[in-house]
Amino acid sequence: MTIGSMSKTHWGGLRIGWLRAPSRLVTELAGQRIATDMGGSVLDQLLALALLARAGELLPPRLQQMREQRAALAAALAEHIPQWTWQLPPGGLSLWVDLGEPIASPLAERALDYGVRIEGGAYFATDPGILEQRLRIPYTTPPDTLREAVRRMATVLADGLPPSSATRRPHWVA
Repeated sequence: MTIGSMSKTHWGGLRIGWLRAPSRLVTELAGQRIATDMGGSVLDQLLALALLARAGELLPPRLQQMREQRAALAAALAEHIPQWTWQLPPGGLSLWVDLGEPIASPLAERALDYGVRIEGGAYFATDPGILEQRLRIPYTTPPDTLREAVRRMATVLADGLPPSSATRRPHWVA
């Protein structure tokens, strides 16, 4: 089974996707959709049809733009915060960065004071505390913006993070 979506390649707000699977599974999933979904936007479907008809023209420059932005983000991270690690993804719109310690939430909170809005990995996790050592950094903005954001995050780290909420809680002794 494979799935795809136009939200990453064409436009993040275009929630049109597809599924390739054996016919029995497609039939079962379609039945489930009828029971739980009110239907997709006709306007979005028409837009998707027009975009798919021009995919050969539209996708190559879009993919090149994403690759350049991804490279700019990776280079800025390597320059300003070399202790963080990541793997370049073959696709998608963000890097998942390992911070080496569980500081994603306080870092994201403090980065707001420096003009950077970012979400820690825990925001995307199913359970609290999971992915607290990871940061999801999208590369959907121009390279200069990405470089500046990374420079500011490095400044946040250099200036120090506030103690975690666990450290700030009073310790009661019974």
